[in-house]
Amino acid sequence: MVDVPLPSHLDERCLRHAGPEAASPRYVVHWMRAALRLDENPTFDVARTLASGLGLPLLVYQGIDERYPHASYRHHRFLLEGAADVAHRAKELGVKHLLHVARDGHREPVLLRLAEEAAVVITDLVDLPPWSEWTQSVARTRTVIEVDAHCVLPRTVFGRTADRPFRFRDATKRAMKQRMGQPWPRCGHEPPALPEAWEPPFTPVDAAAELSKDGAQSLLAACNIDPTVVPVTDMIGGASAGMARWNAYLKEGLSRYHRTRNNAAQRNGVSGMSPWLHHGMVAATRLVRDAAEHGTKGAEKFLDEMLVFREHAYHHVHDVDRPMDWDRLPDWARTSWRRSALTQPALVSMDLERGRSTDALWNAAQTGMIRHGVMHNNVRMTWGKGTVRWMEDPEAAMRLTQDLNDRYALDGRNPNSVAGVMWCFGLFDRPFDPPEARMGRVRRRDPRDHAARLDMGGYRAWTEAPSGAQKLSIGVVGGGLSGRFAARMLSDLGHDVIVYDKGRRASGRLSDRTADDGKPFQLGAPKLDGWPEWSERHVQDWVERGYLEVGGERPESTLPPLLDHLGEGLDVRQLHRVDGLESTAQGARLRIISPDGPMEVEHDHVLVAAPFEQSRALLDTAGIAVTGQSEPCWVAWGPCSEEDPEVPPGWTLTRRGHDGTTLEVRMDAETSAADLERSLPEMAAHVAATLGVDPEGWAAHRWRFSRPIEGPETVVRHGAFSVIGDAFGSPIGTAGAALDSAARAVANLHCTVGWEPSTVQPSLQQTDLSTWGA
Repeated sequence: MVDVPLPSHLDERCLRHAGPEAASPRYVVHWMRAALRLDENPTFDVARTLASGLGLPLLVYQGIDERYPHASYRHHRFLLEGAADVAHRAKELGVKHLLHVARDGHREPVLLRLAEEAAVVITDLVDLPPWSEWTQSVARTRTVIEVDAHCVLPRTVFGRTADRPFRFRDATKRAMKQRMGQPWPRCGHEPPALPEAWEPPFTPVDAAAELSKDGAQSLLAACNIDPTVVPVTDMIGGASAGMARWNAYLKEGLSRYHRTRNNAAQRNGVSGMSPWLHHGMVAATRLVRDAAEHGTKGAEKFLDEMLVFREHAYHHVHDVDRPMDWDRLPDWARTSWRRSALTQPALVSMDLERGRSTDALWNAAQTGMIRHGVMHNNVRMTWGKGTVRWMEDPEAAMRLTQDLNDRYALDGRNPNSVAGVMWCFGLFDRPFDPPEARMGRVRRRDPRDHAARLDMGGYRAWTEAPSGAQKLSIGVVGGGLSGRFAARMLSDLGHDVIVYDKGRRASGRLSDRTADDGKPFQLGAPKLDGWPEWSERHVQDWVERGYLEVGGERPESTLPPLLDHLGEGLDVRQLHRVDGLESTAQGARLRIISPDGPMEVEHDHVLVAAPFEQSRALLDTAGIAVTGQSEPCWVAWGPCSEEDPEVPPGWTLTRRGHDGTTLEVRMDAETSAADLERSLPEMAAHVAATLGVDPEGWAAHRWRFSRPIEGPETVVRHGAFSVIGDAFGSPIGTAGAALDSAARAVANLHCTVGWEPSTVQPSLQQTDLSTWGA
């Protein structure tokens, strides 16, 4: 039993989950998961108060897991920056900070191992899954105390929802006023240090070192996360960066907030603090206290947003089971939605995700979130009500809206995200009559009306600016699956991309041929497999469009149409063979043989996406060495109306064409290697003779580099060159490896190298307990 008294300002924030007691505890664990700061952090203050009271050392454990919803390079990078900042501050305070990043070879349950020797585990109060479920998991090993480190009025004090924001304001006004202006009390407890001989049950990650080494590229490459959501480069995670931003806004923008907050064309008209608030990198109590002291009309409106709308969302999610479910909408809204009808053509989810709707404002908002990880709140209300205009099922539209917000926004996966999206569908609102055909009785926000009162030019100037610091010129060598997927990603992120492909049309190892009866059939990859988890939505989109069979396996139809689809809107130059690469002071130069003759072009960066041996030969010209090996494959086909003949070992027969009269023969690697140097006519005749069929109409194709079996299995980056393809991903030789390497190479371009703490002093206006009025 942990029987150490806490001061009232901390005790009121605690939610206790009783668990087994340790016979001989060695320390107290502060499980840092949602409040990633050490200053003005009630979780940290509870942890060090209890540790001191128990006479035990304190260790701060921070885990970055792959299993949180929509785990991606963007969110992981922001978390790593925050971890580097925490580690820097922990060193100043003399606190042991341990960072674990789940990844290949490092997915052991280290928190549970730490908990086994802990007196108690102190953590941040998180109401959304899976964090709420993880709390219960740890509580089966040791007592867990959750601490509300996000709200001004603790959820453990009020913790109830209200059907309208004004009712929440009225119900909490007195308790909120008692707390909003109070300086945060100083915690003077200094627990004893851990013994020098103590070793953690894992090797901690040094986030600052990883960021300084290669922008954390190698660390992130080992994580099973979504690389298509790339890091942002103009917002840095961590308390010091967050407080630097807040101090600048406090000085230059807060007084005008009431006038500028609805003008989405003015990005700096709002504080932009939501990513740091979401991750608890800055204290809401600090921002509210500063705003209260500011005393301007802008500050008054800012406090209304913080103390009513933000706090209401947290208390609502705390109070309600399954807060993201459709049935949490009010009855009148769900009834109204059931009676509404789609009033314009439906769009598929991936088109909406890429910002390809029929509305300019909606597209600009979605594009801004894809490229920059933020969306102006006033536009977000209109954007959130827009998805349903292109989807038949309102419930599916709500899920997609939440998915897009949480996937791309740095402030997603948050009670405010839940409440904000569900407000768009009727939560916390009243009915509006008469009903509208699509929105029913739910409040309308027509994007055309919103666009008419907005400086769309100014708004699009910042939302449609390219990701990263500048627009890049990117060359992609090879127009197969890997090259085109990378090119589409880069184009969607706002960069200039040219794809150079030596073939006459989209094909590569996804090429096709025509059967005897005129029906095309797939000649290339015998199957498409190894899809990474993050690609599920892309593969499902291709299945729904008819480019893949269910499960993403080899289709009866051919695959070049998939490549054509990926190449839509791109500058793809067929019959352009790249035969040399070289580095330049500004980037890279390509030597190309084109239909118009030899040429040289320069790019800021080049992605090489050719088959492994071809890539290796090209890289040799730039002095870049890679090692690996591919296996060969012979394929022959021709007419055969008889029953399937007997075939030698290593040969596989497949019937093709409408009526199955075309026979395809595919040979395994060993058999293909034995006959590798035969000419195409010789091989066709050899196969027909072996089968005992008429050789008329038979043809053959030699895949000298059919599938890589040895290779780097990770993106190779050397200066202005990145090498991708199915030899540079995992599992090697699969379509999934080609896709994964392409996306990770693009994400790597956004992993800026280096990290330095800000010089801002985050610990201000602390006092002793005598001034605390709660």
